[in-house]
Amino acid sequence: MDYPNNNTESRKNKHLNFEERMLIQLRLKDGFSPYKIAKELKRPINTILNEIRRETTTQIKQEKYVEVYLADTGEAIYKKHRINCCRTFKRLECSDFINYTVDKIKNHSWSPDACVGEAIANGRFKRSQMVCTKTYITI
Repeated sequence: MDYPNNNTESRKNKHLNFEERMLIQLRLKDGFSPYKIAKELKRPINTILNEIRRETTTQIKQEKYVEVYLADTGEAIYKKHRINCCRTFKRLECSDFINYTVDKIKNHSWSPDACVGEAIANGRFKRSQMVCTKTYITI
C-alpha cells in the first residue's frame, strides 16, 4: 500500500538495523548495485559500501572461494564491537585509591581533601588512578 502523505523523517546518523542488513543481503543477491540499495534505504552510499566491505565473508562453494555478504555475520560483528565501545567505569579504575581513602577516613579521621592532597603530594597513585576531591565527595 502506498502512502502519498508520508511525513516520517529518514533516520540519519544511526546504525543499520538487522532488517536493513537483510535487505542489503537480498538486494545484493538479486544483483542490485550498492547505489540502488542506498537509494532504497535512503542512506548514504558510503554507509552501504562500508557495510558490504566489513561484513563480507569468504565461503567455499563447489571447491571455489566466494565472497558473500551475510546479514547475520554483519549483525554479529556489530554486536561484538558494541560491547567494547563504552568507557570503563571510573570506580573500577580507581578502586585502590578509593580503598586507600576509605581506610584513611574511617581509621585516621582524615577528610577526603586531605586524602587526595596527601596522595598527590607523596605520589602514591598515578593521576589516572585517582579522582579529584570534588568527584570523591559526590561518590
